Amino acid sequence: MENLSKEELIKLYKKLPEDTLIKLGVYDKAKELYEEKQKIERLKDERIKKAIALVKQAQELLNIYRLELKVTTARGIQVVGEGGANIYNKTGIRRRINYGQRTQQAKYRTPILQALEDLGGSGYVNEVLDCVYKKMEKFLVPVDLEEISSVRQKRWRNTAMWERSHMVKDGLLKSDSPRGIWEISEKGKKYLKEQVIE
Repeated sequence: MENLSKEELIKLYKKLPEDTLIKLGVYDKAKELYEEKQKIERLKDERIKKAIALVKQAQELLNIYRLELKVTTARGIQVVGEGGANIYNKTGIRRRINYGQRTQQAKYRTPILQALEDLGGSGYVNEVLDCVYKKMEKFLVPVDLEEISSVRQKRWRNTAMWERSHMVKDGLLKSDSPRGIWEISEKGKKYLKEQVIE
């Protein structure tokens, strides 16, 4: 009887009378395991009921404000408003993005330069990125719109900022601009004209 598993002891507790279990010397252990299992089951049921109540409450609120709840491929949660506006986005399990799944970093180069030209040659990071988004919106794929939890930032914005670093190294953007400001260089203007001609 010493080698019986937890499941086997619980089954015996359910099937056999108390005096038989005492004779077998397993009553105390079997009772303890059975009660522990019952406690876990009760706790599980309580949590499920709470979760269902929260889901119902959330659904009511979503309906009131005409929002839609989506579960993303990465097991994240996304709340979308009217017209597809992203209200909330929380990623779930972190997953490695395979090459080619997101928009390539180099694709942001020309839109960044165009955005800076539109803004008169320079602009604050957020206003530049807002312009870049408008130019690239049609070409971005779902992966680009996911949030990178480690930096609390949409993937496309993060990629654009990495490309900005490369553009500074390549001399297309000025390296001595004030903090938080992106500025096109003469080389960047020349590069942009060449891209437009092509």
